[in-house]
Amino acid sequence: MINKDKVKGFVTGIIIASLLGTTAIAAPLQKEITVLYDNIEIYMDGILLEPEDADGNVIEPFISEGITYLPVRVISQALGKEISWDGDTNSIYIGTSTEPDGEVQEVTVGNVDELYSALGSNKHIKLKPGVYNISELNKDDNGSKNIYWQNEYDGKELILDGISNITIEGLGDEPSEILTEARYADVLTFINCNNVNLKNLKVGHTDRPGYCTGGVLNFDSSNNINIDNSLLYGCGTYGIRAQNTKKLAFDDSIIEECTYGIMEINESTDFTFLNSKFRNCQEYDMISIFSSDNINFEKCEFTNNKVLSKYSTFLSVDFSSSINFFKCTFEDNEAEGFINQDENVDFDDTTFKGNSFDETGQGRCLKD
Repeated sequence: MINKDKVKGFVTGIIIASLLGTTAIAAPLQKEITVLYDNIEIYMDGILLEPEDADGNVIEPFISEGITYLPVRVISQALGKEISWDGDTNSIYIGTSTEPDGEVQEVTVGNVDELYSALGSNKHIKLKPGVYNISELNKDDNGSKNIYWQNEYDGKELILDGISNITIEGLGDEPSEILTEARYADVLTFINCNNVNLKNLKVGHTDRPGYCTGGVLNFDSSNNINIDNSLLYGCGTYGIRAQNTKKLAFDDSIIEECTYGIMEINESTDFTFLNSKFRNCQEYDMISIFSSDNINFEKCEFTNNKVLSKYSTFLSVDFSSSINFFKCTFEDNEAEGFINQDENVDFDDTTFKGNSFDETGQGRCLKD
């Protein structure tokens, strides 16, 4: 029986927004309701679930007008399903984020304004051959809550936030090029995105001198990323920066000439790099993996990369597990040390040739 003395107050606004652990979005109608808390516990297959929002705060189930409200996030996690919120349609997606009655819209574009206008969920955007300079867009137009600009020191960075089921594909024999002039901005940043496919693209910054701190592709709190037959080049500082991201596949692609390193992977899981090349990058740790697991490199080539900082290694792995290199090649790379620690890192059928280090991480002279 519910103890009415446990009534704690009232909730105003959209209930489902608070259940998702996200910021409530203004609605045409608001209703004040009485909420009863009674230390409700949730069990699935006999296992007690402890509901938390995205920031780790406890979410307590409650009852209103005889209906028990449970956090959507904890149920989706218990079922092993991704959950996402589409602010454009006020929709919650558990599992696939494609609208049940919707279809992916194909759009062919020929300039950067058309590309910008086409960005959104459930889109297959085909780029005609050419260069798409996003710095040429009208940056006073903030677009929507899902596509907006972030101010950087020397320009603005394009953000795609909460986009699902988007493919950006270059047409033609040569990849279509997406670039920015802002040296302090990442070329493309994806936040809270799901099912992102990038195909036959060349992505980087304009070729002009100047200090650069911006990377090429940045993924934050995103899932199911596929990069295929593409070239990411420096400057950017890193070809890929990823944090709190799950399931990224990098196939038949290249990262080259980046000015800080090849990639940074933080608090992420289930990444696969297949049949790809990483070359001519320099400066700090080439591959930095922190608090991540199940990061796999298969049939990849690492050539002519140079670690110039004496405090860095070619491969830096911390608080991570299941880092695997299978049938890879490390050739003509330079660094004082190869790896900071080899725990939870496996090399299977991998070749080392002409490097300034050996596979144990010790330095040695380059072979003639």
